[in-house]
Amino acid sequence: MDVLNTVLPIFLIIGLGLGLRRGGLLTDALVGALSRLVFFVSAPALLLRATANGVLDHGIVASPLLVIAGVSLLVGVGTYLLCFRCHPDRRGVIAQGAFRSNQVFIGLPVVVYAFGQEAVQLVALQVSVTVIIYNFLGAVLLILPQQGHSVRSPRVWSRTAVRVLRNPLILASAFGIVYSLTSLPVPLFLDRTLELLGRTAAPLALLTVGAGLEFGRLRGDLRTTLVVTGVKTVLYPFLIFAGLRMSGLSGLALKAPLMLMVAPTAVIGYVMTRELGGDVKLSGAIVVGSTLVSILTITAWLAWLG
Repeated sequence: MDVLNTVLPIFLIIGLGLGLRRGGLLTDALVGALSRLVFFVSAPALLLRATANGVLDHGIVASPLLVIAGVSLLVGVGTYLLCFRCHPDRRGVIAQGAFRSNQVFIGLPVVVYAFGQEAVQLVALQVSVTVIIYNFLGAVLLILPQQGHSVRSPRVWSRTAVRVLRNPLILASAFGIVYSLTSLPVPLFLDRTLELLGRTAAPLALLTVGAGLEFGRLRGDLRTTLVVTGVKTVLYPFLIFAGLRMSGLSGLALKAPLMLMVAPTAVIGYVMTRELGGDVKLSGAIVVGSTLVSILTITAWLAWLG
């Protein structure tokens, strides 16, 4: 019952976002504005407060990052190599969809609702570093099979680097970590402001995920979508779990990082696919399919983890 009380609100809010979109209360412009609000304001405030208010054990922080980087590389490159017969437009899309987790819009809300605000401190640095890993690995896998893009092109990599370094999640976490090293308390008025802003991140993120679901994208790519969804929602988090256990982590130090990775394929992967010339329809289908399946997998993981 505790698991249902955690999971049901998350997916009810996603369903509400879908209903509001179909009812016309959430327009394309409004959904876009809310998405930018979460990405540029609410989520950075959540991460900034979490990192600025505490100093973590470096071992607890470093182990998940090493595991996630290794498993992401293994799954991404492995999937890419197995898809050698796929069309170039689809090969990188499939590989990226197999590992890129929707940490901000689904992962963080799950962590907050399941383990409380204090758990955000454990995963704040993970979110920002994983954003870098995902962006560079995703770009490589999308660019490599494209004849119109050269992986050696300085312009491609400079644009990718600029986009990563300007990411508000990375900037907020970096500033918070630097501030925490001063051992100074965050002024109360600022702490409360960041807390209020951070609390809006989860519900707004879930609403935008629901509003962005378009089931029509599943048509024509159902088989491929199911395979990629299986890798992303079952195999990928299981390998993360195994790596975290082998690293000696347990309790919340294991559960919080893992639940970020249980999240479905990230919507931002769809945006990158569009920018780099991949199969946009397939990318959208993977996002929708993995989000739907994650209703079951997130519930199962929370139940198993207790």
